[in-house]
Amino acid sequence: MTRHPLFTPPRHFRDVEFERHTKRAITWLELFYDLIYVATFIQIGNFLSDNLSWTGFFQFIVLMMVVWWAWAGVAFYQNRYFADDLTHRLIVFCQMFAIASLGLSVSKAFGDLYVQFTIAYVVTRLFLVLMYWRSMRSHPESKALSRGYIIGFSLGIAVWLGSLLLPADIHWVGWLVGITIELSVPLAPKMLKLQFETPVDLHHIAERFGIFTIIVLGEAFVKVLDDAQGSLITIQALLFSTVGLLVTYSLWWIYFADTAEAEISFENRSPAKAIAWIYGHLPLAIGLISFGVGAKKLFATSLKYPDEPLNIEYRFLYTVAILLYLLALALIDFGTQEADGTPHTQRAWIRLFSAGIVLAIGLIGTGLTATAYVTGIAVVMLTQVGISIFISWQDSLKPPVDHHH
Repeated sequence: MTRHPLFTPPRHFRDVEFERHTKRAITWLELFYDLIYVATFIQIGNFLSDNLSWTGFFQFIVLMMVVWWAWAGVAFYQNRYFADDLTHRLIVFCQMFAIASLGLSVSKAFGDLYVQFTIAYVVTRLFLVLMYWRSMRSHPESKALSRGYIIGFSLGIAVWLGSLLLPADIHWVGWLVGITIELSVPLAPKMLKLQFETPVDLHHIAERFGIFTIIVLGEAFVKVLDDAQGSLITIQALLFSTVGLLVTYSLWWIYFADTAEAEISFENRSPAKAIAWIYGHLPLAIGLISFGVGAKKLFATSLKYPDEPLNIEYRFLYTVAILLYLLALALIDFGTQEADGTPHTQRAWIRLFSAGIVLAIGLIGTGLTATAYVTGIAVVMLTQVGISIFISWQDSLKPPVDHHH
């Protein structure tokens, strides 16, 4: 009896024939799932905007860790296993509802809605555990891997539920312990071995992370436009917008026209590179959301106080955002290589050196206006774009590699 396609169990991607494509394509459901996170990131950005303090920034990082990890867990499952039957779709739709509940709870996650936020995350992870339970039953070759994820993530869920027993002002401690446990599950030696035995689709996961990154970068752009809605376009607004957009374009360029085009170093003998590539995307996302909030604050400041020194809190936020982005890119570059296996160590050092210059500008630029400060950052970022173009031009002059010898 032929099984109905709407009830096909999960299969490892290598066991599936993908028609009409030379490489596996991202499904419409995966794209829809990723877009659900847009609203949640907007709310997290708004949370940071309303809580510009050391405590607020720490809480913002906790929120980003939670939401990014919720997304990453599903992204890797959908990468390793191909599932698109009715059951899987219903699970994903239910999980989307939980993600939306997370977004609705963000503004008061550390206040009156901490129970709602906790339950929403727990439900999100329970559906991921259910996904792995289905894979454990249908794909015995990776049963040990699925079991490891189920046990590790279930332990994290238990800690999250236990956080509800803590006093309201320290419930976030339970979140941190729970998310730390979950983040460390794939890093356990046995789990690392099992993951290399049941590999991921490198092209697909790179594309998936790229789409996620462009969504987060787009959210940062939308935040500035939303805050500037109805503003009169003056000379001052044009000046700031020009240098501000140059920074934004540079953020896009050095990731999507450079790092994202490289191959991921996914080798059993050197797991540190794959780990750096994966986990480097967390501070990358944190940096991009911070950048959107900082750009919004600086734009408003440039219009209201064009000739006054930039507020120290706003300068700190913008500087830290760019720093996080560049340091994250250095980690990601460490985990990539050329087609011939040449590591991208040079690119990583360029990011680190640029981060040092950005830090210097942030520390010594106490008397700079918003426009002057962003102009300095733009010079640093555009220099990296120029280096990227130069490296690409040099590579284009090299003779093609003969793979037959």
